Amino acid sequence: MEFLPVEQIQARVAEIRTAFMALMEDDTLAVRKDARQWQFLRLCLERTLGGASAQWPADRPQQVAQLKFEIESKLRRFYLRHGKPVDFVFSLIHRRDAQRDRLIVDHRYPETAGYCLLVRDRRDERQTAHGTLDETRAYLEKVVASCIDVELSAYQALPQIDDAALLQWFWREGGAYRDLIHTLAQLKRRGWILSNPYNPSTKRLIAVEVKEIRDQEAVVRTTEYWYLRGWSTVEQKYHYPYRETNRQTYVLVNTSAGRLVKENMRPAPRSSTPHRQRK
Repeated sequence: MEFLPVEQIQARVAEIRTAFMALMEDDTLAVRKDARQWQFLRLCLERTLGGASAQWPADRPQQVAQLKFEIESKLRRFYLRHGKPVDFVFSLIHRRDAQRDRLIVDHRYPETAGYCLLVRDRRDERQTAHGTLDETRAYLEKVVASCIDVELSAYQALPQIDDAALLQWFWREGGAYRDLIHTLAQLKRRGWILSNPYNPSTKRLIAVEVKEIRDQEAVVRTTEYWYLRGWSTVEQKYHYPYRETNRQTYVLVNTSAGRLVKENMRPAPRSSTPHRQRK
């Protein structure tokens, strides 16, 4: 997502203010028009447009952070909902994060209590917006499916660990990659493999749904079936029967190499919980 520099924003004051007022009038977004989060967002807009010198009290940073969270949460749900196309997309982000992700590079970009209101002009994208969204969803589903495939392949390749294959779909700095590497190292140390003859280990992706699409991150939820039987090369017998059907959540980060899996959140196993108390 490319956001407008402040010069272009202030050159389109009338258009952007009109779009913002229409947004605030939508009851599906802002039920209570005078709520503090919308007061804060209006002040952010006016300062961004160059028309307000007032500042929000900065002595309560936790309160401001909560307002920002509420605003972004409601805006995200609003933009992801089906409806008529919008001319401008607004996003509230802390200046530190905006500069880190190079969403803004101008130190003169206005801020309110440390937060910047970013604006994206989507009018040039209208003719391809629907197809682009469908293509993005299909691409995200493909990344998650490939991630699942390469995870099973990594188990089946033990005692070898192919780091390069994993990094095609996992982000090196993410928790999902680190957790998987840790698990693979543990299994290798124990001498457990899945490549013995007639090993029944398998998996199946039952359902996949893209829940959120943002510039830097996307969220995908799945329903998966996994059956893993680890064979001990030391004891020459099976260990760790893992048979689960569960729902998992993937967070995908946008990188120069495309979308990669950053986090993979899954429930604790029910069929093989370690140290489970027995009556």
